[in-house]
Amino acid sequence: MKHVTASVAVLMAAGSALAGSISANGSVSLYGNSYAITSWNIATDSASTAASPAFGAEAMTFFNGVLYVGHDHDADRGRGQLVTFNPGATGNLASPTRIQFGNGPAGLWGPEGLTVNDSGAGFGSFASGSSVRLTGIDTRGSDFFGVFNTGAPGSALTPTAGPLSSFVALDDITFVGSRNQFAGVAENGGDSSVLRYFDHDATTMTITTFSVPVIDGAKGITTVSAAFAQLLTGQAASTAQALLVVSEFDGLAVYNTDGSLIGTAESLSSYLPVVELESVAVDEVNNLLFLGDETGTAVHVVQIPAPGALAFVGIAALAGARRRRA
Repeated sequence: MKHVTASVAVLMAAGSALAGSISANGSVSLYGNSYAITSWNIATDSASTAASPAFGAEAMTFFNGVLYVGHDHDADRGRGQLVTFNPGATGNLASPTRIQFGNGPAGLWGPEGLTVNDSGAGFGSFASGSSVRLTGIDTRGSDFFGVFNTGAPGSALTPTAGPLSSFVALDDITFVGSRNQFAGVAENGGDSSVLRYFDHDATTMTITTFSVPVIDGAKGITTVSAAFAQLLTGQAASTAQALLVVSEFDGLAVYNTDGSLIGTAESLSSYLPVVELESVAVDEVNNLLFLGDETGTAVHVVQIPAPGALAFVGIAALAGARRRRA
């Protein structure tokens, strides 16, 4: 696939970053537009012990104004903790809140991927007005998927939902309402990755035969509206929703839900603070793109204004240039 190098202007913040602080900011070029990007250091946002020296954004999802971030169940795991933020309109991650996960069948639960089934029916769903339930996968520890009720910190994760052993090396999941299915990105040998779909009922998920290649090293996936896909890529989606995928090689691509690529695959590797993208989430109300960087222990927030705002910025910049030449 074609990877377009991002053009970046980076301003590193002075001094070492602390929890809830901005570590870098600048601009990034995606699909021909330049957007502001801000990097938030989340390394110590989890109440981790010496067994977990740095908290990274391995798993991430955004729902109802809240950004949920988790670390996987490796040797440097986030000790079964979920960290939440209320980013607001500007993507401010200065005030983390911690929620303790319950135990999975192999001990502490550390999510490799998180999503929300907001359909009101089936696996992981919840009634309107009830506390949010997150559907998560743990492919580096328990090798199970389950549901976590955020309104009951420390509760069990219903590990009886099923093992992930038949799901190959699944790296992230997202709920696709237009298909009433869960979608996931999975390793397919070497660096190659595929998009998979999962049927579900009230208690479990079942892998389907659907398998379509996506960008190499795909680690994060989230569902967006067709409108947001067009806002970002400049091209219309051919399905009711679209899938935004990021790779550990700092790639970003948008797909129709049938697996066909919208536009081109992009790269953020020239934005120097990006180290290894592992998760992605979107706030469509405020047009914010959250990129989870596990190794960089950061969440990079990209502000994507509406087309009219981009035009206004461009006109303002042109007017300023004319005044300087006068």
